[in-house]
Amino acid sequence: MNDYLLPLFILNLILTLADAAIGYHVAPALMRRFTPDPETAELSVRGMRTMLGGVVALYMFFNCLGYFRQNGVMVVVVTVVVVVDMVAQLVVRRRIGKG
Repeated sequence: MNDYLLPLFILNLILTLADAAIGYHVAPALMRRFTPDPETAELSVRGMRTMLGGVVALYMFFNCLGYFRQNGVMVVVVTVVVVVDMVAQLVVRRRIGKG
């Protein structure tokens, strides 16, 4: 497992950035869909984007913690969580686009 820590660490970095980019664009569509008032929707989008920064920081914190402590299981768990998050965002985006 230790042989794969560096590639997984780098993969997590790239996946986390991609996840943040997807979330940045999904948030406005989600808020416009469920919030009829444009002013309230804009405030909600800003709030979601702020939370997105916190989520990215947590992903990277646990990614770094797992890597520097040589804990392969933690790095794999972070990978799985980020991938599930990305897939969920894409599914939500796709359903909003159809609705």
